[in-house]
Amino acid sequence: MASLFTLFGAKGLGVPEVGRLVSEVLGVDLEMRESSYKGGEYFTHRYADGAEISIEGNVLDEDDVHVEEGFPEYSTLIYLNYSRLELEERLSRVKELDLLRSETV
Repeated sequence: MASLFTLFGAKGLGVPEVGRLVSEVLGVDLEMRESSYKGGEYFTHRYADGAEISIEGNVLDEDDVHVEEGFPEYSTLIYLNYSRLELEERLSRVKELDLLRSETV
């Protein structure tokens, strides 16, 4: 079975603000975590079927390159991994979020 991997981005909104938006739109409780690798605080949620959401800052790495270097204008990233099309469709309706990449593997 194919897996869907999707990346959304938000300009000018921080991780907490985007976390609230995503939580409301998808009707899930996000868990706040902290990781220096991910640039500090980030939010995550895992569905029972294995789908994952991760909301992270598009921070600079040790080489001063953005995590998603193709999208430096986006301050916050939303990763949907092993997702369902329904989740992607719901997030694509949020005006503050832009669909940056979607691939099926």
